[in-house]
Amino acid sequence: MAENRIKRNIKAALEETGFGSKSFSDIDRLILEDGSFNVTKKGAGLKGFSFYYWLLNLHWSHLLLYGVIGYFITNLIFACLYYLAGPEQLSGGLEQPTTLDFFLHCFYFSTQTLTTVGYGFISPLKGLSSLIAAFEAMLGLLGFALATSVLYGRFSKAKSRILFSKTMVVSPYRGIKGLKFRIANPRKSQVIELKARVLYSHLEFENGISKRKYTPLELEIDFINMFPLPWTIVHPLDKNSPLKDKSKADLEREQTEFIIILKGYDDTFNQYVHQINSYRANEVLYDADFEPMFDVGFETSTTVQLDKISDIKKADVY
Repeated sequence: MAENRIKRNIKAALEETGFGSKSFSDIDRLILEDGSFNVTKKGAGLKGFSFYYWLLNLHWSHLLLYGVIGYFITNLIFACLYYLAGPEQLSGGLEQPTTLDFFLHCFYFSTQTLTTVGYGFISPLKGLSSLIAAFEAMLGLLGFALATSVLYGRFSKAKSRILFSKTMVVSPYRGIKGLKFRIANPRKSQVIELKARVLYSHLEFENGISKRKYTPLELEIDFINMFPLPWTIVHPLDKNSPLKDKSKADLEREQTEFIIILKGYDDTFNQYVHQINSYRANEVLYDADFEPMFDVGFETSTTVQLDKISDIKKADVY
């Protein structure tokens, strides 16, 4: 009995997704298109916010924009401080400067101090300007140290870029039908020991209450040693499949979502990477199959057309 209980606990742990049995509405999905979880967390306040984590996950264009804006605003603030301190606080003064000329003079001195360049043409002369410059130089060193750590963290962060077909298809497979989707590695990096898992997420009614269930699907092949070519992952719709007699209408009524979890070793980062994706019921096409992705020719190497990963055709009659 103890052995059976251990086996049941192991099976439950393998099937547990972390989403629980909450019933989601039909306008939502568990996994968003970018692979992130469709979960919004509220109520944590500042404890739930990490400035460094936020910087690491910003889009590159936003990070660059915020960096330029932050650099300009910081220099603008210190330029105002030097300006309020007065012209006698800085060397390299202009003869009969206008208000704009002196402010620009202060702004350029701020940029030299913040970046610790210090050309020498402009320098502090008295205690107040020296104090402001000392504080700005310290702030500049800390700021660029943070920027360096953020850039290193972003470049060194292991992240896979596996391509998924836009849809799943149900097509002939060894005398029966199979639920299929296709993946490919667009990078030149080598991914080895790639493991795939597919969870069948759907609603079931128990005592008039809908609960979400998660059932692992048996795959034709769930592990490959190397991943140089596209991989069509197949779940056979045999007598043991929970999808054997399911129609597209059944999948839509159950608010079905197929959760895909991939994990492999990337030699570029020398560590394991993972990627998550999902397909809703409206992204499953029946009586369809994938078009070939390989060019037929006499090249010395295999040519794969990655832009055809989602190309489909009408399935052969079976």
